[in-house]
Amino acid sequence: MIKAVLFDLDGTLVNSIYDIGGAMNRALESLGQPGFTTEQYYHMVGNGMKKLCQRALAPDRQDLNQALLQRYQAEYLAHCCDDTMVYDGVLPLLERLHDRGCRLAVITNKPKDQADKVMGTLLPGAPLDVVWGQQPPFAVKPDPAVYRHVAGLLEVAPEDTLYCGDSDVDIHFAHNAGARGVGCLWGFRGRAELEAAGADFLAERPLDILSCL
Repeated sequence: MIKAVLFDLDGTLVNSIYDIGGAMNRALESLGQPGFTTEQYYHMVGNGMKKLCQRALAPDRQDLNQALLQRYQAEYLAHCCDDTMVYDGVLPLLERLHDRGCRLAVITNKPKDQADKVMGTLLPGAPLDVVWGQQPPFAVKPDPAVYRHVAGLLEVAPEDTLYCGDSDVDIHFAHNAGARGVGCLWGFRGRAELEAAGADFLAERPLDILSCL
């Protein structure tokens, strides 16, 4: 029996690609480095801020990594809600899950200060029990330690949960923790990647997740 539903943030609850890409391009420009298109960023995000910065720099310019990380972090935190929008159907989904008695949480590779600002600004009334942005001592997804920690905060076993996300990282994260993974087809990556990762369920729209319980 599913007792809790946990969610990724970027590409699952909110479309944040324009603010992520814009902040990274401005940070890159400040260091004299070329930027990327929105389409390219769809395939660069998902493994945390440090990995995004590594991917944004050419192999021979990794010496700029720490400077880029600092500039991107400041730029994104200042502008993370400029063009980011909650996907249609997300808030009704959360409300209906809550009404069914499900515990609800977000686990994201986005750092805690960024996650708190996005959620507090765009989904301030959402009935969530836990919002967990990336922070020590836990590694980023798909390492399962943080999943087990948050499941403990919710007082549920991972096998009694679903994790909903839009990338292979999210599906592997769920499976590594012993949970089932729901692939969200409205997000950044698409059906082929989610099927290849072994998603237990696929959802065309947020409210489809109700049928996965």
